[in-house]
Amino acid sequence: MIGYERESSSERTGQQSEAAVIFELVRQGLTVLEPFGDNERYDVVVEETGKFYRVQIKTGRLENGRVQFGVRSSGTLTRKVQKEGHEGEIEVFAAYSPEIERTFVVPIAEAPKTTMGIRVEESDKSSPNINWAEDYTLEKWVESIRKET
Repeated sequence: MIGYERESSSERTGQQSEAAVIFELVRQGLTVLEPFGDNERYDVVVEETGKFYRVQIKTGRLENGRVQFGVRSSGTLTRKVQKEGHEGEIEVFAAYSPEIERTFVVPIAEAPKTTMGIRVEESDKSSPNINWAEDYTLEKWVESIRKET
């Protein structure tokens, strides 16, 4: 086929994560809007009682008891990889972990600049800087936006 390119496995993984997150959002009774094309800095918009939330969906990898995901997007410009943050362009990240089939929602204001880890298992070391999974569940975020309206 002319012009046909097979998608990479990372693209397929990203699509699967998007589908899983959208399914969970719809299952929670939210309205989910998808932008036309691939040019927006967000993947979906969630609407709840007239308020809109731009969501960037990420695939989280289970590593050492944490779901780890990147909070910057990569693109190429003149053969240099350019990494950009999402400040001012989204309200939340939704990180889906295929290994445990769970989605976590992190407000942009609470996300570090490069990567984030959400602890799903107890750590060997104690630290005040642990992001616990129960603080970032999709259900907890949905409850919080419903309280806003």
